[in-house]
Amino acid sequence: MKLGTSALSRRVGRTTPTVWLLFSMSSAAIAQDRDHHDHDHEGLHFSHPIVSESPSPDTKVRIDYGFTDITEDDEGLSQNGVRLEAEYAFHPSFSIELDVPYRWQSHTTAATESSLDNVSIGLKFANFAFAQSGVLLGYGIEFGLPTGDSEKGIGSDHIVEFVPFLDFGYKRSRLELVSFVEFAIPTNQSADEEIETELEYTFSSLYHFGARLQGLVEFDGETVLSGEEAGETVFNLSPGLKYRFLRSRMLAFGVSAGLPLTDHREFDVRVLASVFYHF
Repeated sequence: MKLGTSALSRRVGRTTPTVWLLFSMSSAAIAQDRDHHDHDHEGLHFSHPIVSESPSPDTKVRIDYGFTDITEDDEGLSQNGVRLEAEYAFHPSFSIELDVPYRWQSHTTAATESSLDNVSIGLKFANFAFAQSGVLLGYGIEFGLPTGDSEKGIGSDHIVEFVPFLDFGYKRSRLELVSFVEFAIPTNQSADEEIETELEYTFSSLYHFGARLQGLVEFDGETVLSGEEAGETVFNLSPGLKYRFLRSRMLAFGVSAGLPLTDHREFDVRVLASVFYHF
């Protein structure tokens, strides 16, 4: 769901039993909420952050451009990526999302390489039990597909990954607070590859300055839980702005600049730009 370095390397495994279970759960949730919600976004609904994600199931198309640059041990790595995200809400409490990223990267000592990164499919659920208090609780799972190129170091052509997540949203007047926590579990590694699980998290604070302009302060990070880099944590700060061009059609543009807050880092600078179109 995000265009950061870690998100561009998502991978997913065997999904059939889990998808079947989650669709069964979504049917129950939809039946429970059917009398209270519809597709017109009535009730509690959140705007989309830039680095993070909205906890509200929605129907939209989003196009992202991302740039990161890092220098370590006198060697530089620059990455450019574009991502197409399409989400369809079957009901205000359930949506399916498809992410298709493509990435270019160049080292100071090597030529520029490019490849399709790991495509992912996400299932997102929302619970409106506390909507009257401005609180939205959610959960879901992402399934990554090994559509990358391991030889180029862009995604993977064999590793697959489950990424279950929990999310929280709070809305009061012009302020929206959103948080996501994800647990990345890789599978289908080769015999010489270690199992590296990660805890990923985002927090977004969004404020509506007016009908069209929004300001954001976002944090994102990850902690490696197992493997050779176990215990290493990165944490980043990203201020940003969003502007909505047309009230009726919900066309919006957003941009943010990311800066690392920890000594261990995935980039020295990150720029994200997004175009959102809601249906």
